[in-house]
Amino acid sequence: MIKAVIFDCFGVVISDSLESAYRNLGGNFDKDLEKIDEIRWKSDKGLIPRSAPYFAEMLGVSESTWLDEVASGRSINQPLLDFIQNELKKDFKIAMLSNVGKNRLPEIFGKGFLEQYFEIIVTSGDIGFAKPEPQAYETVAEKLELRLDECVFTDDRMQYIEGAQGVGMHTILFDNTKQFIKELEVLIND
Repeated sequence: MIKAVIFDCFGVVISDSLESAYRNLGGNFDKDLEKIDEIRWKSDKGLIPRSAPYFAEMLGVSESTWLDEVASGRSINQPLLDFIQNELKKDFKIAMLSNVGKNRLPEIFGKGFLEQYFEIIVTSGDIGFAKPEPQAYETVAEKLELRLDECVFTDDRMQYIEGAQGVGMHTILFDNTKQFIKELEVLIND
């Protein structure tokens, strides 16, 4: 029986604007992808305090220019948050599992914003494990005090969906809010 729904952050709850920001500031995202992924991984694992200085240096811009460009491309998925608040929280525990550096989510959303919607928020930078590592999924289930097979995890990246499937979670590959709700309803009514 499903008792919790776990959401990714970037690309699900808020748009992921890193690629567009990198391109808008003159970077060749495809050419630099290996280095970009390396920086993101180090930040996600908490091995470096922040990724912004590294991306700014790669692009030859100030850190504030980089941060402003990334922020300008973000939009919160309010219809999804409304669905969580008005429907899901009635019957399920709600959590977030995000690959992001330490203490970044309050900087992005504002202090206390996410806590209105999510009982548990687990970030890779805080736990030292990043999706698709099994320990990331295991940690969020443990904090929810649930078995892995009692959780549904949704993410917009297939490799992270596969990681969740590998530990026994139910999964939904997120494309948009309407599609997610439809697939979730099928899953919980089976």
